[in-house]
Parts: sequence; C-alpha cells; structure tokens
Amino acid sequence: MAHILDLIRADHDFIRNILEELAGNPDTRDIRRLTLHRELLGHLHAEEVTLYARLRGAMPEEIGQSIREHGEIRDLLARLDVIPLGDVAWMLTLTELRDRIGAHFVAEEDGIFPRAEHNLSRRELFELSEGFESEKQKMAEFPVV
Repeated sequence: MAHILDLIRADHDFIRNILEELAGNPDTRDIRRLTLHRELLGHLHAEEVTLYARLRGAMPEEIGQSIREHGEIRDLLARLDVIPLGDVAWMLTLTELRDRIGAHFVAEEDGIFPRAEHNLSRRELFELSEGFESEKQKMAEFPVV
C-alpha cells in the first residue's frame, strides 16, 4: 500500500478530473455531481481524522487554516447541491468551487506535505494510509442526498 501522502495526491488528481468533467461535459453532470459529492466529502473527512489529527500539534496554524478551507469547500459543495444543474449560477458556483479546491490542493502539496514528511516517519505515513482508506470507505457508505 502507498503511504498517505501518495493516496491524498491520487485523490487530488481524481477530484481535479471530476471537476474538469463537470465543467466540460454537461451530459454527465448529474452522475459526476454525485461522484464529486461522495469523493470530496470522504477525502476531506479522512484527511482531517488521520493526517491533520497527527500533524495538529506540530503545525497548528497550517492545520487550522486547512480545516477552515475544508469548511469553505463543504459550504460551496452544499450550495452547488441546491442549484439546478441547468442554472447559470450552477456553473459559476462550480468554477468557484474548482478554484477553491485547486488552491487548497496546491497549499497542501507544496506546504503541508513536505512538513509532514519532515515530522512523520515513513512508518507513520504508511500506518496513516490504512486509516485514511478506512475513513473514506465509512463516508462512502452514507447515501448522497
């Protein structure tokens, strides 16, 4: 199994691809919207209860900022969920969500990940991967409303 940072990077790539498809392919928006909801919420939750929980003591300001960004992303996703797919406001909100997620992913990959590799042993990074996958799976079991 890959270590947690590799799993998170793979999630980032997958979520970026879903966002691109949502923006560019109106024919699959209904199903991709559900996929984004499930994958993004599972990712945010799993990250918070594994990696962020482990790094909170070593990086309180950075982790606090990332958790606030997660809240903003959740709020945008909730707003997107109540706007009809054909409404022009839906695309505007999707663009805002995509930009916010993109900036958040870059901040993690360029800021938090290098510090995580410095603060955590390789063994810890691998151990965290099991919890990350388990937490994502738990979130996937909840129905998307």
